[in-house]
Amino acid sequence: MRTSTTTPKQTSIWIQKVTRWKDDLLHLIYPDLCLICNQELTRNSISICPICDSDLKFTFFENFTEPTALDQLFWGRVPLASTCAFLHFQQESSTQEILHAIKYKGKKELALAMGRRFGEKLTSNSAKFGHIQALIPVPLHPKKQFIRGYNQSEMIAHGIAETLGAEVITDLLTKGKHTDSQTKKNKFMRWDNVSEVFVVDTSKYTHLQHIALVDDVVTTGSTLEAAIQKILEVMPHIQVTVLSLAIAK
Repeated sequence: MRTSTTTPKQTSIWIQKVTRWKDDLLHLIYPDLCLICNQELTRNSISICPICDSDLKFTFFENFTEPTALDQLFWGRVPLASTCAFLHFQQESSTQEILHAIKYKGKKELALAMGRRFGEKLTSNSAKFGHIQALIPVPLHPKKQFIRGYNQSEMIAHGIAETLGAEVITDLLTKGKHTDSQTKKNKFMRWDNVSEVFVVDTSKYTHLQHIALVDDVVTTGSTLEAAIQKILEVMPHIQVTVLSLAIAK
């Protein structure tokens, strides 16, 4: 009696085909829609269609030789090695939809994808950003992170890390006190709300010389200012860069 044998390679090819058929069927029954315009996405698109993607307002800060708006925001507040924001934030824009989806709709893959694209921009200026050793996501309070399921700034940082090559560290800077939403606070109220909430533990990271704090969007800069001040109290000689997916106009 003749028995047929299947090689591991043939099995792998078969599994790939079945997976592709399953994905095609799911896409046919439940097509992914653009989170901005609700048009059906192509298979390789991640949450945003090409038309809405073309509507994004890039800052191109990574190419600036003169001080950027983000640089100027921190003048006289905290010393920084450099800064960069990927997108301009405006109300009722594609950028707002992206940030809302990343923050409130569980779009972790979108956060990673945007982080990768941001990282690609940063690698184009290795003289400015190539010496960053570690990416420090602006932390959430553990309770808020548990409810949300993840920290959007951490997802963005992991995306940046894939292209920039720096490691992501989440236990150097933590949040020890829950704060109210910053959305409707003015500049002073925002700073006062976060000035005593951060905890810094450098016990494992005394070797670091240049870190970058990663945030999803910068408005007044109060949260980042408070975090940087706390870090510099413990590590006065470290260089700090600010990286934000977006900056509010």
